[in-house]
Amino acid sequence: MSDILDTIEILNNICEECPLYNTENCNNKKCLIGYSKKLLEFSKLKGVIQIEGASSMIPKNDVKYYGEDLICSGIANTCAHCKNCQENHNEDCIIAILRKCLENTVIKKNIPYKGSVFMYLMDLKNENSEIAALVNERMKTVNA
Repeated sequence: MSDILDTIEILNNICEECPLYNTENCNNKKCLIGYSKKLLEFSKLKGVIQIEGASSMIPKNDVKYYGEDLICSGIANTCAHCKNCQENHNEDCIIAILRKCLENTVIKKNIPYKGSVFMYLMDLKNENSEIAALVNERMKTVNA
């Protein structure tokens, strides 16, 4: 079963693949992955799962290339968290925001999470069947 540390590791691996990583051009506020990492750090530090208004602050202009393999692993990981969550879904939930940030790196729009991983994957497939297939494949290893 996946935990939040797996998500942090995936985000760190994505950052390490970025040519801007550890340079003066690396900017967390404009980077989808950097923003995700900052939110996770804040969530962990404060012990909160929801951060009001955080979904409205997702960087909109990050057009860097991200490797689909790690991104799909990250999306699968967030789906596993949502599947096991006992709270009501909220767009400002840290996991929902992470999923949105990861989605924004590989598809044009965010896929609403309707309370079911299966429904999410079906909606994702309608947007991008290749990404959906990769996420589905990664889900098998996350749930193992």
